[in-house]
Amino acid sequence: MEFVPVHPARHDTRLPLFQLIRTVRENTIGTWTRQSYERDILVYRMAFRPIVVANHPDLIRHVMLDNAANYTRDPVGKRMLEPGLGKGLLTSEGADWKRQRRMMAPIFQPRHLSGFAAIMTERAALLADRLAALPAGQSVDMAEQMMLVTLDIVARTMFGADATTDVSAVGAAMDRYQMTVRPNIPDLLGLPRWVPRPDAAEGRRALAEMDAIIRELIRRRRAKAVDGGDLGGDMLGMLLAAVDDENGGGLSDREVRDQMATFFLAGHETTATALAWCWYLLAHAPAVEDRLHAELDRVLNGRAPEYGDYDSLVYTRMVIEEALRLYPPAHTTARLAQADDRFGELELPKGTNVVISPWLMHRHRLYWANPDVFDPENFAPERVAQRRRFTYLPFGAGPRICIGQGFAMIEAVLILATLAQKLRFRMVKGAKVEAVAKITLRPFPGLPMTAERRN
Repeated sequence: MEFVPVHPARHDTRLPLFQLIRTVRENTIGTWTRQSYERDILVYRMAFRPIVVANHPDLIRHVMLDNAANYTRDPVGKRMLEPGLGKGLLTSEGADWKRQRRMMAPIFQPRHLSGFAAIMTERAALLADRLAALPAGQSVDMAEQMMLVTLDIVARTMFGADATTDVSAVGAAMDRYQMTVRPNIPDLLGLPRWVPRPDAAEGRRALAEMDAIIRELIRRRRAKAVDGGDLGGDMLGMLLAAVDDENGGGLSDREVRDQMATFFLAGHETTATALAWCWYLLAHAPAVEDRLHAELDRVLNGRAPEYGDYDSLVYTRMVIEEALRLYPPAHTTARLAQADDRFGELELPKGTNVVISPWLMHRHRLYWANPDVFDPENFAPERVAQRRRFTYLPFGAGPRICIGQGFAMIEAVLILATLAQKLRFRMVKGAKVEAVAKITLRPFPGLPMTAERRN
């Protein structure tokens, strides 16, 4: 039987303004009406601002690729993220963003990813052993476990030998900070920063704790280099050694800090969330799980997966890609038109907010057959070849497509393969799960599951 995963109720009409604002704060994807999944363009106003919801792949291409220079990050999103991420790749614009992108690109080349892959498999194997050792019937929150293992991996790939420092405190502080990051009424109304925001004080405390640890790591590594030591082959060392090919300049300590905070958010939270949803989906789809296990047994034959196995684990990738379709961690983004523009007969005046929602596009009636059903066959090579571009956007699109896409997919495949070849996971009876969209799309209140050894 086809499995239809959980999703928020869909409204027949738009919510009243203050109910809409409250729902945006609590669960962004809960605001969409039924027609949002059926029409290709929606136009309305919110707090006197023109809003266009782009469900048409050609309009998405126009905004994110063809005329991307005219569309900057939505200021509401920037105001929420900049206190924590600073002026990193997610929040910077224009020449500054281009410079950062040039300097970051070498970090994610295949020669570095192959080295990171060994860390991914090692840490996933340790987790598999811990879960296998649990007493029969003891439950564990798999969403939390995915957060912990991806935090462990990002700490070791970013900090190498310095990962023994209490990097978990950075992850905990970032998690606390994220809980304070949601649209507030002053943000949605475009009010200035001095207008008080709820949770602002707690967010500042969490950031101060995170910054103290990161600054100390940077200081120590800089001092080591001054004394003739190696900056190191981890991400921190690469950031400190990065040189702009155009002007020969490097990154300041503040810029390094901003990139590290960005990597922490984008490099562990999103992958962990995608994997959590994989376990949820597999637990309800035994035929899919059996096929996944068959591929792992055939390709790996009991050994640990390696970087070189990535291309052979085709169905494993299909499962992850389908999980990313149904539950894209980066569920919504928005762009602000800097000048008057036009798409066909649609006028896009300066100041228009264009909302692009992978959550909507991935479940849209116009572009997917049975869009609410869990079906990894959506990513069989022949179907991928027939699908229109810009209908599948788990990592964004255009020049600002996620620079860590390769890292994330390799990490997800290796973790899923390592755990699934040894264990099955089952939901605790009676457990209820909701899809809640804040910065990322998390299973709420968690994923209570039991682990069963595979024969």
